[in-house]
Amino acid sequence: MSWRIVQIALVALAAALWIAQLFVRNDGVGFVSGLVVYLIAWWTVLFTILPRGVQGQYETGEIVEGSEPGAPADPRLKEKAWLTTVVTAAFWLVYFVVVEFALIDLGGFMLGPNAARG
Repeated sequence: MSWRIVQIALVALAAALWIAQLFVRNDGVGFVSGLVVYLIAWWTVLFTILPRGVQGQYETGEIVEGSEPGAPADPRLKEKAWLTTVVTAAFWLVYFVVVEFALIDLGGFMLGPNAARG
């Protein structure tokens, strides 16, 4: 099986489970909470992946006139956005399984005025 097919399947599975939360009512991952977790994770992963494989214009010797020599020669943003989506989908699936199957008691992480009541 091709690595690209695995990537697409991973993203599709995360999307299907997330959208299914519109039709399933339970105390696990909701539609909005799933979206919020995914978006925050996506941006966090993006900023960790952005520097991956970047070469400055000064390193390649092809400095565009009027630009910063340290600017990326080829930032490959589409590739990095796709990689971010795949990695975030994998993280989100782990989050989904942990919350849906109550693998970790999240009640122990309660903060605020109701924390003492449990």
